[in-house]
Amino acid sequence: MPTELVLRAAAYAAAAHAPQRRKGHLDEPYINHPLRVAHAASEAGLSDEAIAAALLHDVVEDTPRSQSEIEAAFPPRTAELVRLLTKWWPDDASQEIKAEGQPVYYGAILQDADATALKLLDRADNLRDMVRMLPHKRDWAARYLRKTRREIAPIADECTNALARERYAAAVDALDAALSAPGKPQLSRDR
Repeated sequence: MPTELVLRAAAYAAAAHAPQRRKGHLDEPYINHPLRVAHAASEAGLSDEAIAAALLHDVVEDTPRSQSEIEAAFPPRTAELVRLLTKWWPDDASQEIKAEGQPVYYGAILQDADATALKLLDRADNLRDMVRMLPHKRDWAARYLRKTRREIAPIADECTNALARERYAAAVDALDAALSAPGKPQLSRDR
C-alpha cells in the first residue's frame, strides 16, 4: 500500500509532467515512465523516500519545476536522490560540457546505493521503451544502447541491489536482441 509520501510524490510528478508525452511515442503520457520506475523501485525493496524519488526523478530535468521546489515539498533524502539523478546539462550540450559533467554526475550516483539502483531501473525502463519503438527508431535505439553500455555499465557493476542489476541486464539484452533480429520485435510489459 503506497504511503502518504509516495502518493504525494505521484501527484506532484503527475502534475509536473501533465502536458508531456514520452519522446518517440505518439500517445503515451510521460508520467507512465516514472510510475513504472517507482513500481520497480518498490519491487526492488527500496525505501519510501527512494520510491518517491523514482516518481520525481525527471521533474527537475524535464519540467519547469526546480530542485529548490522539490526540497521545499519533500523530505531531505528524497530531494537528495532527485538531485543526484538530475543531469545539469541539456541533451544537446557540447561534448566539452558533457565530458566535464558526466564523471561528476556518475561519480556522485556511484556513492549512493539507492541512486545506483534507481539509475539502473530508470535506464532499464528507457531501454524497454526503445524496444517498443523499433523498427521506427532503430538508429536512435542503437546509439542509446551504445551510450548505455559506455556510461551505465560501471554503475551496474557497483550496484548492490540484485533486482535493479537483473532488470537492467535483461533490458540491455532485450534491446540488443531486438536490434539484431529482423522484423518487428515484441517485448512484454510484464516484469
